[in-house]
Amino acid sequence: MSRFSNREQAGQQLATQLPHFQNQQVLVMPVPNGGVPVALPVAKALKATVLPVPIRSLNVPWQQETIFGYVTHQGEMVLNQPLVGQMRLTLPEVHRIARKEQLTLQSDLESWGAVVRDSLQGKTALLIDDGMHSGWTMFSAVEAVRHLGASRIVVAVPVTHFRAKRFVSRHCDEVIALLTEDIALYQIGNYYEDFPELTSADIKHLLKTVSSARPTAA
Repeated sequence: MSRFSNREQAGQQLATQLPHFQNQQVLVMPVPNGGVPVALPVAKALKATVLPVPIRSLNVPWQQETIFGYVTHQGEMVLNQPLVGQMRLTLPEVHRIARKEQLTLQSDLESWGAVVRDSLQGKTALLIDDGMHSGWTMFSAVEAVRHLGASRIVVAVPVTHFRAKRFVSRHCDEVIALLTEDIALYQIGNYYEDFPELTSADIKHLLKTVSSARPTAA
């Protein structure tokens, strides 16, 4: 089933579908963590600045693989309310988890040298991840970037399920995908020969490899 050698190679392929964004005011915004190595070849091809989307997942404490929402560096939350109810998470629990993850995100952004601008007005935000399964993560990223005032939001991924693509496309200006599946994806990693877990330290190293990793003042 593997379609891509690794995230970097997928990013190189994705970049070939995005030449119309050259010479535009584009900000390449990968979704941490898996979107970063996909985004770097795209940013290089477009000669664009890289800024990770400032969001971090909120996981159910007793079921860490289950994500019930995301929090931004500013503390705004995007919650899967039906799942919050299903998991019987209380509002104080949600806020406690969100505050902890917000602080971790702020620390990560500082470590990465990623300075989030107060406003993205006038910018096209090109959101990139390694794939979309349900589309919930990318939807949360779109909402975070919309809150920052991006004038146009475009999503680009190597692989997506068609339902995820349809869902996300309702909330952004355009969705670009190399591969759109109508069968269950199960795990995005199935489409990659090499699909390692990425740590904050890995992201820091990756961002240091590109001169455009540190945004300049708008």
